[in-house]
Amino acid sequence: MRIPPLLGTMLALTWMSCGGPSADMVPTVYEETRVEGAVERTVAQMSVQGMMCEVGCVAKVRKELLEVPGVATATIDFEKDRSVNVAKVEYDPEVVDAEALVAKVTAIGDGMYPVERMAVTHFGAVDVQP
Repeated sequence: MRIPPLLGTMLALTWMSCGGPSADMVPTVYEETRVEGAVERTVAQMSVQGMMCEVGCVAKVRKELLEVPGVATATIDFEKDRSVNVAKVEYDPEVVDAEALVAKVTAIGDGMYPVERMAVTHFGAVDVQP
């Protein structure tokens, strides 16, 4: 089967705009806080590098996060000219942990989207130690 030249060019441009060579591996810094609140929930803010387009890159990262069991929502604050964008993920820590979410994102495209920072906030009742 022969691919028409225009379609082949469009596919090549899409691949190049959303990836190209994989980025160098970046160590992830983890932060964890607890905030008193009426609703029990856990929210992670992931600083993700390498996303260059909203249609391909952002959609792929969001799709992969939403496929993880225990993830309730995943939104990405994306601006084309930023080197680091933020994925906000609400998840159940009884089902999945922060390290698994980072591993899921960094596995896309053999490390195309390194996560430089993972800030997890647990909302709910705060344990008071006497």
